[in-house]
Amino acid sequence: MKQKIFFGLQAAAAIMLAAACAGITTQPLHYPIYPSGTQDVEYTVSVGASGGIKRIQLFETVSSITAAGVITAGTEALVQTWDVSGSPASHTVSYTKTGGYGSNKLVAYRFLVTDQSNKTRSHTVSYAIRPYPVANQPAPVFAQGDVDDVFDIILIPDTDITDMDDFRDNCHNMIRNTIHREPSMNLLNHQFNFYINPLTGTATDYDRISVDGHHLLPANTVEMSFAEVRVLMHQNNLRDYSWNGIYSTEMDRPQTFIHEGGHGMFGLADEYSAGAHWQAADLPNNWASLAAAQADAPGRNKTAADARQIGTSGWYKLCTDNCPMISGSALLFDYDTPCEQRVIFEIIQNAIE
Repeated sequence: MKQKIFFGLQAAAAIMLAAACAGITTQPLHYPIYPSGTQDVEYTVSVGASGGIKRIQLFETVSSITAAGVITAGTEALVQTWDVSGSPASHTVSYTKTGGYGSNKLVAYRFLVTDQSNKTRSHTVSYAIRPYPVANQPAPVFAQGDVDDVFDIILIPDTDITDMDDFRDNCHNMIRNTIHREPSMNLLNHQFNFYINPLTGTATDYDRISVDGHHLLPANTVEMSFAEVRVLMHQNNLRDYSWNGIYSTEMDRPQTFIHEGGHGMFGLADEYSAGAHWQAADLPNNWASLAAAQADAPGRNKTAADARQIGTSGWYKLCTDNCPMISGSALLFDYDTPCEQRVIFEIIQNAIE
């Protein structure tokens, strides 16, 4: 295992700057997120390029997989080329594969973007065709990297889900509205793999833990052990919470995913009075004293005046009240700077540890 290294705030800021200065950004996505073998599949990518977009190309590789998990690799083929006129700084293209891919297939698609100075960026996503033939294994539906280098997130249907097509659509929207929307996650959006679990679990309400117990995972817990995060997606109205690498969310509320993911993936504390509070050793978003928060403020892109108590909790924060680590009904998507720095730090640490 790689040694865990503390990059520090300056290094995290440098990583963010380097990513921004790379010049080309990509947000690829396919729909349906977990198609059957006969469904059409739409591929979309939103591209940004400070040097102006010249060309976008789409490649695909179709591989076969057996029930034992043995993969026969396919050959990459060029599917579509878009020559983009006018050198725009941003552009979105789509392509639809009609007729589907058949059964027992893994599909990898790659967008290659070229800017006006012939600098390129390549972004590859892999997914399985439904049903995934390997019994009890979570099916990859948006995979981008080695399991040792990225956050692996398993989306688990709750027993209360009545429409699996609706569930899968919400999985697609969850990806689109989290790693492709929240700025700090989007900066390193290639550092996340998503899977759909074949078996159901049961989310419990935080206020009823003493009665119902903690979240109940599916029977294939062993097959999910590789993932850092397991998400129970439900349709009933519950008070969601994160516990032991498991968290719950309404399947149509990506902002809850971002809040609970703040706990489950990034070690962020709550920023409301009745929540869970702690001061992390590295890049905290809660402080045990006003003086500590004020002292950290200059290095967190804040001033001492930004430090204030979280309700009457005795804990302090620097984030604004628009940070999603505040709980509530508002649609809060974007982490404020102190939380953003912690998110970037944890993504990097997860990649190297």
